[in-house]
Amino acid sequence: MTRHLSSLQFMNTFSTKLEKALNNLSLAQYPPDAVRTMRKFTSTEVAALLGVTEAYIRQVSLKGQGPEPETTTTGKRLYSVEQVLDLRMHLAEKARKKWINPRRVKGEDCQIIAITNFKGGSSKTATTIHLGHWLALRGYRVLAVDMDPQASLTSLQGALPGFDYREGDTLYSAIRFDDPVPTEKIIHQTHIIGFDVICAGLELTEFETAVTLEMRKSGGTSFLLRVSQALEQIVDSYDIVLLDCAPSLNFLTLSSLTAATGVLIPVPAHMLDVDSTGKFLELAASYMQILDEAGAGARWDFAKFLITKFEANDHPQANMQALMRQVFGEDLLLNSVSKSTAVADALTWKQSLYEVQRSRFSAPKTYDRAIESINAANAEIESLITMAWRREQ
Repeated sequence: MTRHLSSLQFMNTFSTKLEKALNNLSLAQYPPDAVRTMRKFTSTEVAALLGVTEAYIRQVSLKGQGPEPETTTTGKRLYSVEQVLDLRMHLAEKARKKWINPRRVKGEDCQIIAITNFKGGSSKTATTIHLGHWLALRGYRVLAVDMDPQASLTSLQGALPGFDYREGDTLYSAIRFDDPVPTEKIIHQTHIIGFDVICAGLELTEFETAVTLEMRKSGGTSFLLRVSQALEQIVDSYDIVLLDCAPSLNFLTLSSLTAATGVLIPVPAHMLDVDSTGKFLELAASYMQILDEAGAGARWDFAKFLITKFEANDHPQANMQALMRQVFGEDLLLNSVSKSTAVADALTWKQSLYEVQRSRFSAPKTYDRAIESINAANAEIESLITMAWRREQ
């Protein structure tokens, strides 16, 4: 049988067409001259973020203390994300509430959290972006690092000024063996104060080849330290670093797990996803045993499973959730993230739920259920971080 279709021609044709179509779509959403901004927050939302009452927020505003919010014609007070942070610092000076300024203090190490799993579609990137935005809005200094050559987390940032992965503007530039650049050179600030990113691109795949060549020359497991060494240069500027890992257990993921102080494993409550997670754990354990024997094993403050895309009314999922609670016990987070069209819509708009106005959704209650679910999971993860810092609440 004669085959007439050139595989090279097929791949080149559609990679070019798809890239062009997606670029056009991205430009329509975020033109080159557009400045992406964060929405404003109501006093109700600000009170929830700060952990105080709305009445107290109103009292502070009426006394002329703290930042001056925008007041609508209906009397609603709106705060920018910068003003939320200013208000947080103002209240911290007044010692209104312990840890209202949550940034780490002397003796507390930067928490580096790897979000990882074997299977694509487990919501690793959605978990990373929502957790990162939540923590930034809570007052932490957050760096999100895209470790996946497919660059989904990078894509969610829209058009970042000056970013071009073809020009080496990815993590690979800081972890390559020959002439690495300072990590601070590849950090991008976003439109959300307190939330910075290191982007990804196809050149991240070069790390796998580079490690193979390095191991042939020198042997050993020193390559595992490349990510931690790159992050070590900048951790003093952050409280939390989130590593959005690729859906594979490659050298880059192993380096991320070695650098991590904590691990999150998102898992949908489906048989295939749970089965795939089991295989991921089995393979990871075999690698970790080798690393332990070489003296390069990882030590984490916590490692937890998070159920994602959960539908409580789906009986097979409910049964799988029960099985997971039986197997994982306390290592499965109490809160699950619900499956929601609101999340899917927001990600299509290249935004997290925290960026989108509630009024934009045709069914606001869908947004309410989704944000409640995500907030609960993020708050539980935040408590793991403060526990690792041994804080008294």
